Amino acid sequence: MIEITGLKKTFGKTRVLDDITLTVNRGDRIALIGPNGAGKTTLIRSILGQYVFDGELTIFEKNPRRHREEILNRVGYVPQLPPPIQMSVGELVHFSAAVSSSSNSEAIGRQAEKLGLDIDANRGKSFQKLSGGMKQKLLIALALAGQPDILIMDEPAANLDPQARQTFFLQLLQSMKDTTMLLSSHRVDEISNLVNRIIEMDYGRVVQDEIIDESRLGETMLSCLIRLTDLPAAAKNMLDEWDFSRCDDELEFEGRFLGTERLRFLTSVSHFANHIQKLRIQ
Repeated sequence: MIEITGLKKTFGKTRVLDDITLTVNRGDRIALIGPNGAGKTTLIRSILGQYVFDGELTIFEKNPRRHREEILNRVGYVPQLPPPIQMSVGELVHFSAAVSSSSNSEAIGRQAEKLGLDIDANRGKSFQKLSGGMKQKLLIALALAGQPDILIMDEPAANLDPQARQTFFLQLLQSMKDTTMLLSSHRVDEISNLVNRIIEMDYGRVVQDEIIDESRLGETMLSCLIRLTDLPAAAKNMLDEWDFSRCDDELEFEGRFLGTERLRFLTSVSHFANHIQKLRIQ
């Protein structure tokens, strides 16, 4: 799907990508990890044909600079930072559907709704005036709706609330099983159940390329029961965000979340640990 040989990219006197050789096969689901400045975003932008570079890089056996339009019609992309799009939500949805051969406005709307974004209610709003989370949901919906052959995402869950993050990861597990994925993230723990390969970069080089045990993959959902001694506002807001429901006991709540979200959930719960009487996850 992607073949890279001796890839180099320099900005001024700084070499950001340093002789990278890499093959991405059909069906690979790759976690691209590494510290800030490792070269992850530059590698992604080179793959997308945004940069001139030294070395060889092909996607679907074509050069991403010379065949950019043809390649991008088969690639879904979500950037780390939302671009400064000067369109309304409705205009952006219409434009994206018009230039795609595999998507339409209805499919985009359905994907957005799953993430908790109502396209119709926001159709007339400027994209620029949406919240960071709403922008991210819309960009993800645009990328997923076309069922791309390759899905490239740069910190895709950074601005999502816990419930939208769970829905997003579940969508990737359930609906994108045949899609080759390249997911850049600082947090490998939150995408570990999505990927079958981990590529680590540092100083512009690939320092680790590891195939992981496929038996760890899955759509594991964890059930949680939590009982509080009292209900401070912060705890109530957190439980609402995770879509927990109140049990018969007014201070007892139950809910479910993806196993990949366990550490994030426990971090959220820790903020009101002094109010927890019982916590059970299974």
